[in-house]
Amino acid sequence: MKILVPYDFTSITRTALDHALFLAKLAEAKIEMLHIVGKESQKADAEHNFKELLKLLPEEDQMLISTKVKVGDIFKDISREGSEGNFQMLVMGTHGEKGLQKILGSNAIKVITSGNLPFLVTQSKGPAETIKHIVLPVNLTKESLQIVEFAANAAKRFDADIHIVHEPETDEWLVKKIKINVAHLNNYLNKEKVKHTVASLPGKKSFSSEVIEYGAQHGADLFAVAHFSESILPQFDRFSQELITNKLQLPVLILNATDVGRVDGHYTFINM
Repeated sequence: MKILVPYDFTSITRTALDHALFLAKLAEAKIEMLHIVGKESQKADAEHNFKELLKLLPEEDQMLISTKVKVGDIFKDISREGSEGNFQMLVMGTHGEKGLQKILGSNAIKVITSGNLPFLVTQSKGPAETIKHIVLPVNLTKESLQIVEFAANAAKRFDADIHIVHEPETDEWLVKKIKINVAHLNNYLNKEKVKHTVASLPGKKSFSSEVIEYGAQHGADLFAVAHFSESILPQFDRFSQELITNKLQLPVLILNATDVGRVDGHYTFINM
């Protein structure tokens, strides 16, 4: 397993590295720390900073890490490096909504949506000793199910419970769609022998607020979500944005979902 950690020498990305090291030791993985600069003349300073940083780490951590400084654009080259380097996960730190917007621009999902690898997005809170409860929100779209494979792998690794949560629906057709999606998740998790429960949220606040509140009430250690935007309008990105910057500062496993197509008149699922 290979983990990519975009790194800008701030305390937030240092915490992201801690999360990556936690995962790497469990999965016998290797880590690449990537720093992107705008000019060739900036590379030498960044490479020096990496050398100084590695000196401060325990030797066992140093053995897991390689570093790279690349001239490029964070919106394109983080995911490009992840894909071309055959990484299985990217661990990225964020300063919260304001910081994320400051670093990544007005569209905070832009880096995540530039590729198809799963991201673990972290804030200033360091890794927990273990993961016991994973909250997986599902909506009416089939795309929202695509995170289940990655969430199931995490649950099996930690012997964790997955909490499937969804909004309440009163319309008969919408109720049917939610039931179908939940049934798919149930079938998959049963096949993988992953412990899970299903909960309908009250529907009195925004979906993101109630997902975060549910996480607080049930001792969540991780949120897992598939991001899928059917529009270029920014409000369609809001749910993912608010979950990433959750007030609990829990890490979020997030996947840029692939559009579900139709094959021979039937819907096909990606990674299911």
